[in-house]
Amino acid sequence: MRGMPAAPASWSSREPGTSERTWLRGTPWASLGHLDVEALAARYSRVVVVAAHPDDETLAVGALLAMLADAGLPVDVALVTDGEGSHSAATGLTFEVVREVRRREFDDALGVLLGGALGRVERLALPDGRVADHRAELAAALERVVRVTAAEASTVSDQSPSRAVGCDDAAADVTSTVTPSMTPVRGSGTERVLVVAPAEADAHIDHDTCGAVARDVAAQLGAACVSYPLWWWHWGDPSSVAETVWESSVLAVPDVASLQRKRAAIAAYSSQIGTFARPAAEPAMLDAGVLAHFERLVETLFDPDGALPRVASFDDGRTPAASFDAMFEGSDDPWGVETRWYERRRRALIEAMLPDEHLGRVLDLGCSTGALTQALAERADGVVAVDGSAQALARARRRDVDGVDWRHAELPSVLDELADEGQRFDTVVLSEIGYFLDGATLLATLAGIDALLRDDGVVVVANWLHPTRDIPLDGRLVDEQVRLVWPTLARYEDDDVAIVVARPSNGDAATAASAPVSRNTRGVLRIPSTSANPVHIGDFRPHSSADGERGIGAVSGESAGDDVEGDAS
Repeated sequence: MRGMPAAPASWSSREPGTSERTWLRGTPWASLGHLDVEALAARYSRVVVVAAHPDDETLAVGALLAMLADAGLPVDVALVTDGEGSHSAATGLTFEVVREVRRREFDDALGVLLGGALGRVERLALPDGRVADHRAELAAALERVVRVTAAEASTVSDQSPSRAVGCDDAAADVTSTVTPSMTPVRGSGTERVLVVAPAEADAHIDHDTCGAVARDVAAQLGAACVSYPLWWWHWGDPSSVAETVWESSVLAVPDVASLQRKRAAIAAYSSQIGTFARPAAEPAMLDAGVLAHFERLVETLFDPDGALPRVASFDDGRTPAASFDAMFEGSDDPWGVETRWYERRRRALIEAMLPDEHLGRVLDLGCSTGALTQALAERADGVVAVDGSAQALARARRRDVDGVDWRHAELPSVLDELADEGQRFDTVVLSEIGYFLDGATLLATLAGIDALLRDDGVVVVANWLHPTRDIPLDGRLVDEQVRLVWPTLARYEDDDVAIVVARPSNGDAATAASAPVSRNTRGVLRIPSTSANPVHIGDFRPHSSADGERGIGAVSGESAGDDVEGDAS
């Protein structure tokens, strides 16, 4: 695709690549189009995903596949190689053993992502690393796949439900791996088929070949074709990406369930993310720094021909302010921020975790009625407190706190406004607001925060960890995304809340972000110190929470003895 930066003369997956923070800061999240999955399911009868190796489909577009399955759109998958070359000779494994393992992983991952929406699986079994030597064979096979897909889309099969072809069933001949689908007919003809293939400039010979051939075949048959980057995230640099590339980029913005299924599907590839049969000196193919790109809350597709229907980027990217305003109709404190133990405990934890007594200039995003803002103001040179609810801000202003600039504004646009005013901050607080934004809006918000921070500034992000409903994300996903882009200075977690303090200027989160987080059963908070001994602040015993969900009209879980009002079903 035109405008894609040229790959370096040499690069290695074993070397540190471009960090997630670099992509966060360099990607114009606020201007990228968002995929309209419902409109896509109406426009196309069937989707063909081309994967050069097992795991490419999951890493690059796994959440999209889950969304397509939920939308009822059947998905066929063409697996070009079995990825048998992923393990070095030092492992002592033969190609046949690796091939068998990776085929099983592929089947397991597709089962998690697609379930009954999985149509036909075509195993081309071309040699891993040498697809370019079999370009004509690849073109013939993909042409056959698209033609058969188009034909099947126009008829209703009366055979048994589709399934992924198991390793014992598969053969190298592409024609021997067809399984029928019972998905209802939506239309016919190749123009109703969408091909999703690797990007042509991914700097991996198999990916580049598959992408170029898939594009040519789709063009010849009149099918639509879009592409996905994979290794580009590792070696690429957003500063060298042409504007035309971003203009043609479309974000798939998954819901919580689709993101969770993608994570489960990635976990199925233990041969790639773990130490499966690898010498101690040989790291996993996909280390934490590489995986960070694919644990991102959005997926990116390149669509230079406009094949994908789009929705407005931020119209539906956050929970409407009117929903919050409505909660104040019957109460001045619908969240119970003044009375509920959970709310008071969370504020105390946040205040204790901030590493400096003097906070400098503070930005409090999602300040609500201002309870935390008031405490922050006592330690700050000044506070800008932002909320999208006019009703919440009206109550916050009654506190009559000196040095606070209360602002009625939305995320992420308010961050651009503050930047235009020349404002910079030493401390930014994002407390229990991230999951009211979708993945793309959250990334734009984090990028805006990063740009407003002074050198050595800190960000504190708190997230309620119980299930959510009727809102875009949950606390666990927000917490993970924050740690993917910024190095962690301190972190606390118990059954109800996770709080992370990050200092972006400390470097990149590359490996620490995805590392397993140790949990203290008693919730003991430890903050790294420059002294010989770590600082221990408090010994907070996690309370027993009611089984609740956070959403509009719902309240957070409370201690067993609290009188909980609202919908906590």
